[in-house]
Amino acid sequence: METWLRSPSAWSGWPKGVALGALVGLLATASSGEPFEPAPDVDARAVAERVEDVFRGQTSALEATMTVVSPRLPAPRRVRFRSFDDRPGDRAFIRILEPAKDEGMSFLKIDRNLWNYIPRVERTMRIPPSMMLQSWMGSDFTNDDLVRESSQLDDYDHVMLGIDRSTASEGVGASYVIEYQPHEDAAVVWGKIVSWIEMERATPLRQEFYDEAGTKLRVMEFGDIRDVQGRAYPHAWSMRPLEKPGHETRIDVSSIRFDETFDDDLFTKRNLRRGVR
Repeated sequence: METWLRSPSAWSGWPKGVALGALVGLLATASSGEPFEPAPDVDARAVAERVEDVFRGQTSALEATMTVVSPRLPAPRRVRFRSFDDRPGDRAFIRILEPAKDEGMSFLKIDRNLWNYIPRVERTMRIPPSMMLQSWMGSDFTNDDLVRESSQLDDYDHVMLGIDRSTASEGVGASYVIEYQPHEDAAVVWGKIVSWIEMERATPLRQEFYDEAGTKLRVMEFGDIRDVQGRAYPHAWSMRPLEKPGHETRIDVSSIRFDETFDDDLFTKRNLRRGVR
């Protein structure tokens, strides 16, 4: 789950020579306030499914380092962790490897349930749904971001806003811009999510998160895109909360493997208390 910092810049002007019908389509603006070129006959849901396959596969196992920057910290805080994601089983497991004071802390998600084991007090506690949006390990990511209690496929409808060609640069192409609109009965907090997804390889480039009033609250950007098992996978992710100047959290992925078979014993509360594996 990592790759970052290639942010789409603002649309710089109308394309030349567009037909009247296309121009009318261009007048439609995204929720982020940017006008985009129309993308006719493109299934937004299918694009959303492709990016999930690129980013998560059926299963994935990664090791990464998270760096937290905040005016409240005397120096950036770094946390190294290992994560296992099983999409078909709706399961996830995370183990903290560093720093030493947090080593062995573990998180287990099964369906809509999340548990956390804290080794220094030898205690396993269930994290209720009301705490899913709380900070994960003191970062700008939430519990939900890391274990995906909510689903960007199942809990949202997907609307194609258009094509943004300003994302094209060396090694990166133009992107689809898709708005994720939550179902009325979905247990999600975001009023909407706007995503930039590279057209050719379905690589995530950027996400903007809005509240129900339409205020943009945070931005996530992806970069350092590398080939992994036939995927163009971002190895750096940056989360920036807009209401907290000077705050930013970056995740750098050191290794990632897809579509391997996991032992069911990995996703158990018993495994929370075991040593680092």
